[in-house]
Parts: sequence; structure tokens; C-alpha cells
Amino acid sequence: MKMMNLANTITISRIGLLYLTVVMIYTQESPWLLVALVLSIIIIIMDAVDGFVARSRGEVTQFGGVLDITGDRIVENVYWIVFADLDLIPMWIPIIVMSRGFLTDAIRSQALTEGKTAFGENTMMTSDIGKFLVSGRFMRAFYGIIKGITFPYLILVLLAKEKHLIEADLTDYLWISSYTRSGGLFLAVLTTVVSVIRGIPVLTEGKGLFIKENNVA
Repeated sequence: MKMMNLANTITISRIGLLYLTVVMIYTQESPWLLVALVLSIIIIIMDAVDGFVARSRGEVTQFGGVLDITGDRIVENVYWIVFADLDLIPMWIPIIVMSRGFLTDAIRSQALTEGKTAFGENTMMTSDIGKFLVSGRFMRAFYGIIKGITFPYLILVLLAKEKHLIEADLTDYLWISSYTRSGGLFLAVLTTVVSVIRGIPVLTEGKGLFIKENNVA
């Protein structure tokens, strides 16, 4: 099976779309921020689409699985770094999320050498709770939906901070900006908590891979 099938092309396309979205976000101008908001929603939807396409076309491969996780990492990390750089969220959020990602991906790379994948029928997860939190479709969809709400919402926070809106005579309505920012922070923290919770089973069950390796040695 060729490596660059339709599902993998979709995954790579969403990464390219992400970089275009970041450029628009940094303009901090209303028209481009609105476009970036729409593109952010599309980027999250594409994550679900590439998986559906892979399953429906029989294009599920180990390479595709690794590429999909890599794409997810790039999307998440870039968004968190950008939002922290723009002072929409505290820096500890990208630090935690990225550290969690590095740890889980390191364990998954070890699992891959033994023919185990992160998701699917050959998942490395062995416990019921691990399968539910990490590889189960419900939790994967739930986490995707949270990100699909959080990232566009934080762009809305940027819109609320627009200079021309703040300088306008909108004193009676400026409370919206503070509540919008608080809502964005709440969603960012919630997304981070869910990310950490989903990473814990990978760390606890993944240690068995190295114990097995030491016993063989």
C-alpha cells in the first residue's frame, strides 16, 4: 500500500493549513482573525475526516497512524505556543501539554517496535480504562470536540481585544472582553486536564514494555 494515500494527504494538508492560520492570527486584524477562526474549526474537523477516510477506504496503516499522531501534536503544540505568546493563556499550559506529548510519544515509539499501535485493534493499551481513555472512539472524539471549541474560542478572545473595539465608546459592553478571556482560560485548562488524564494510562501501562525488554536482556 502506498504511503501517500488520501487519508495521509488530508493529514499533511491540515498541517499546511495550520501554518497559514497562524500567519492570519498574528495579523491581529478582524477580517483575518475571522478567517483564522473558521480555518481552525476546519483543521479540527479534518482530524476526524482523515481517520474516517482511512477506515472507509481500507487505508489504515502504521505509517498513517504515526503521521496522524504527529499531525495532532503539531496542531496542538503550535496553537498552545501561539496563544501563550499572545498572552491569552499562561505559559505553563504549553509546557505541560508538550511534556505530556513527548513522554507518551516516546513510549508509543517503543510499542511500535513491538508491532503495537496507539489506536485500533492492535493498540498497546491493555486495560479497559486505558482502552476507553486513550484508544476508545468516544474519548478521542470528546477530546477532539474540546479542542475544536477551545482553539477557535481563543481566537474570539483576540477579537475581543481588538484595539479599535477597545478605543471605541463601548464602555457599557467592555465587560464582554473580560468574561470572554475568563472563558478562554477555563476551556484551555479543561483541555489540558483532559490531555493529561488521557496520557496517564499510556505512561502507567507503557512501563511494562521496558520491563519486558529488561527481562529479555
